[in-house]
Amino acid sequence: MKRKLLVGAAVLAVALMLAVPALARTSNSARRAPAKDFAAVGAVQHVIRTAGAVRLHVDLGSRAVKPFIGGSLVVRVAAHARILMVSDGVAHPITLSGVHAGDKVAVSGTVDRSDAQYPVYIAQTIKVVERTPVAKLTNFGCGGPLTAIDAQASPNTITLTVNSATRALWAQLGTSLTVVVTPQTQILQESGNTTTTITLAQVVLGEKAWVSGTIDRSQAQPVFSATKVTVHVLPTATPTAAPTAAPAAG
Repeated sequence: MKRKLLVGAAVLAVALMLAVPALARTSNSARRAPAKDFAAVGAVQHVIRTAGAVRLHVDLGSRAVKPFIGGSLVVRVAAHARILMVSDGVAHPITLSGVHAGDKVAVSGTVDRSDAQYPVYIAQTIKVVERTPVAKLTNFGCGGPLTAIDAQASPNTITLTVNSATRALWAQLGTSLTVVVTPQTQILQESGNTTTTITLAQVVLGEKAWVSGTIDRSQAQPVFSATKVTVHVLPTATPTAAPTAAPAAG
C-alpha cells in the first residue's frame, strides 16, 4: 500500500511539472496576443496613389510595427482615413494627393490579420507634420510688460519685454521687442470680464500685453507689425482705511 502511495505521488509530481510550464506558456501567449492596432512615426518614402497606400521608413512605433523599426512598412490608407497637415500646431484636412515623399508623418490604424502570414496595416489617421523654418515664419505672438510707447513717431510703436512667445520669437525670450502699430491695429483693453476697444494713447506703461501680428522679412532686419494688441489692466489697489483712534478715558 505504501509503495502504491509513493508511485501515485511521483506520477502527480510529474504531471504538475508538465502542467505548470504549459499553463505559463498559455498565460504568456494570451498576454502577447497579436496587436490589433498600430502607431508609427517616420518619413514617407513613396506614395502609391494607384493603390491608395504609403510606404514609410519607420523611426518609432508600437509593438505591432516593432519588426519594421529602422526599415520600411507599406500602409494601406482606409477609404475614410483622416489625413491632416499639422503646421505649427494647427491641423488642416488634406487628401492623399497632399502627401509627398520626404514628409514626416505620424500614422495610426488597425492591423488586418485575416492572413496570419501577411498582415495588412490600414491607416485610419495620417498626420503630416510641417515645420516651417523659423526664418520663414510670417506670423508671431508674444506677451510681456510694455516698456515704451511712442505715439508720436511715424509709424507708432510699442516696446515690450518678451516673456512668452510663439516659435517665431523663441530666440528673443527675455529681450525687448519693438512692434509697429498701424491705424488698422486693433487695440483692446481687458479688465476682469470686460473687454473694450481703446486707442494707443490710452495704453499705460507697465501694463502687460499680448501682441499678435505679421513679420515683414523683405528688409535687412525683420519688421514686426501688430494686427492686435490686448492690454491687461493692472489691478487697482484698494485703499486701506486708517484705524480709528480709541476715545480717551474720561
